[in-house]
Amino acid sequence: MADTTDTEPSQASNAERYRSMTLPGGQGLWLSTGVGIALLLAGMFVFEGTMAGVLGLWGVSLLATSIAGYVMYRLWYQYGS
Repeated sequence: MADTTDTEPSQASNAERYRSMTLPGGQGLWLSTGVGIALLLAGMFVFEGTMAGVLGLWGVSLLATSIAGYVMYRLWYQYGS
């Protein structure tokens, strides 16, 4: 029997890999950024006292982590692993 497997990646698998590499601009980034901003605004305008501080801290943490994760992923993607 002849070996018919191809060691070169197909164009379809390259397209699939490229699609998976566009994750930072996807819905997850926008969702976490939106939730972070919503928590921050809720802490500023809706709640008071300790709960306002907790929501504000969660919002800032989520927003900063989302942005830092996006930047780090883009740097890793640009310069390789």
